[in-house]
Amino acid sequence: MPVSRIAIGLVPVWDDPTTSMQLEHVRRLLEQLLETRVLFIRYRKPEALAHAFEDGEVDLAWTSPILALTHPSMGRGVPLASAVRQGATHYHSVLFVSSDSSLKSATALQGCSVAWVAPTSASGYVFPRVALASQGLDPQTLFKTEIFCFSHGAVVDAVLSGQADVGASFAVFEDGDATKPLLRAGFQDTEHDIAVRILVVSAPIPSDLWLATRPAHQQLGDRLLRSLEEVCKQAPNAMMSVFGAEMYVAPDVKRLEHLRENVEHAQSLELISIEEDE
Repeated sequence: MPVSRIAIGLVPVWDDPTTSMQLEHVRRLLEQLLETRVLFIRYRKPEALAHAFEDGEVDLAWTSPILALTHPSMGRGVPLASAVRQGATHYHSVLFVSSDSSLKSATALQGCSVAWVAPTSASGYVFPRVALASQGLDPQTLFKTEIFCFSHGAVVDAVLSGQADVGASFAVFEDGDATKPLLRAGFQDTEHDIAVRILVVSAPIPSDLWLATRPAHQQLGDRLLRSLEEVCKQAPNAMMSVFGAEMYVAPDVKRLEHLRENVEHAQSLELISIEEDE
């Protein structure tokens, strides 16, 4: 029996008229495929999305794997779909500066200001800090100033405006290989394409997830995955621009568990601190 309404929560990369138009296109297609009313609810911060998920305000959440795996409000959620980009179910994080910046390497970041997305953002906080540590730099003491912007677009704005010297965001490389050409990043989309220089590239990160509450999982089963696959076929530009996905597959549970272990290890070394934003 079809559910009467599906509420989907997300923190969009960009919150602009183009994103609104593309989300509406996706919403209408999902309504047809799921045969029920679909509502997108946008949140400014990942923590707000997590609490909405816990409170039952949303049935599904488009979320980073870090938020899904570590936030207590999402602990009982069920991963239903994982994004595929350029044939890979992973992407990377980068630390970037504007092209006219005098900063040329990670070691030059000492005493600089940095813009992060959120403490629960895989590409916008967790993995770039781990990447810095792998180069022998202590992310706890490296920067003079650290700010959280709560979206990738806001990080780009912070770097462009000079509020931050360097920013963290996601990056998709050809074939999922960081040695190959960059295909998409948080500082690139149909309306935003700034000249930047990448200083640091992280290890691969599992792609973002569509997470369901347990009641929604019981009602939808694998219908969501099939519907997302169909929307990718019917509206490829919208799905790529808003969700960065060319198709969807069932989540790799083992890879997600490995990610959880890596995050816990980074926390134990005090490389990252994932706390709720009050």
